Amino acid sequence: MKSLVRLIGAVVLVGVLALGVMARIELCPPQGPWPQPPWCAGSSINWPFSDSSGVSISGDDAQSAAEDSSQTADTDEGTVEMEEDAPIDSGMSENERLAWVAIGLVEDLSTVNTYFNDAGSSFGNIQVYSPETDLLQVRKGAGMLFAPPLLETLLPQGSGEIPSGFLDPLPMSGYIPAPEGACAVGASPSASFLNKKEEKITPDLMSDKNIQVIGFDELTGGTIQGRKLEETIRSLIKPGDMDLATAEGWNNKVWNQLAVKQTSADSLMDYYLWSVSDQIEAEVVGEIAATLNSMGLPSQVMNAFQASRTSGWYANQTPGELDLISAMEIEAVFSGRTEGTIYEKRDFSLPVLGEMPVFGPMTGEGSVVYHDPDYGDYPFDLELDWNKWDELGRVTAGELLFTDHEHGAVIKMTVNEDNSRVAHVHRDGVEVGIVNVTSSGEIIYQDLTE
Repeated sequence: MKSLVRLIGAVVLVGVLALGVMARIELCPPQGPWPQPPWCAGSSINWPFSDSSGVSISGDDAQSAAEDSSQTADTDEGTVEMEEDAPIDSGMSENERLAWVAIGLVEDLSTVNTYFNDAGSSFGNIQVYSPETDLLQVRKGAGMLFAPPLLETLLPQGSGEIPSGFLDPLPMSGYIPAPEGACAVGASPSASFLNKKEEKITPDLMSDKNIQVIGFDELTGGTIQGRKLEETIRSLIKPGDMDLATAEGWNNKVWNQLAVKQTSADSLMDYYLWSVSDQIEAEVVGEIAATLNSMGLPSQVMNAFQASRTSGWYANQTPGELDLISAMEIEAVFSGRTEGTIYEKRDFSLPVLGEMPVFGPMTGEGSVVYHDPDYGDYPFDLELDWNKWDELGRVTAGELLFTDHEHGAVIKMTVNEDNSRVAHVHRDGVEVGIVNVTSSGEIIYQDLTE
């Protein structure tokens, strides 16, 4: 009998230990008719400390959290699972909670702005590439001219990280969504771009303009450090090709062969490359001419090259000044405890190939509703004015205004360049609280009603 008791005790002990290990590493059994453990998705079993949603809350969080659940939200890209906002301290006053919400929303919005700022800056990585190598020599013999291969001609070169959304076909709306995980949880941001005519760059716009251009893949081979177009031009200019002593020869053997690689523009990158195509052609043609001059070739070759069709090979039409990209618009859709949409617009131009974009101020507006588990809903209208930015173009300072006409609540926030923030909370025209956030992240609330 004692042996049987010991055996049963050992089996129970092993089972408990196994259950503990599964809980520790959050290992879940396959779905079936049996109940799922409390740490697994779909479980109806609550931990000893749980809120009404069945989401685990432990330690200090169990005492301070009024609501901390996970949920799903429908976006244009589908249904995504997201974490609810940070737990709310049930001991906070109503006014202090509103201030915290405003601070958190601005923090989330900053991640959105930073992502699209850095994404826009990646255009500056499409630059002129010039390897430092010795010039090849032109061979002459038996009265025959040997035309030189392309001698390290300057060509646009992609370097750095280009967002895939800039290379993929544009959505019909023109808004490019940020990839999942790039911005704050609960934010579904996207951005569109405008030219100087205030035309939004969309597939329809590019189709209406009938833009044909040598795309990014033909330019680089599809890799950041690729040099496909340079290799193509090098292969077209062959030593010993007497046809290159005539303009028609240059047209048939070089420029026409490049022009057939043009395709219909369908991405933001295609539009950008078209908008600076005159700069690309000028750089390439100018370097080829300088190389030919340095080799002391007969004037017949130089005259033929200069008389050839040295433009129109990279794109089918020359862009105008007003076709240059000049602004970006950001649409940030928030879901969760704070839901709504914020729109921002920023001056953003790319006037010179290979140089960093020129950034300007960013302004915005929007409407969000904060769902407080204790005090109800607060519908806020927002006004944003970001007026300072760093050398990378990231906005660093500005003024933000949150207005809830229904409850007479107004929050005026100042964001400083050192990332410190001050929010003044007003109710019915009277200042009732101040929140100071230091540059190190410390948050101090001053209740002015006491």
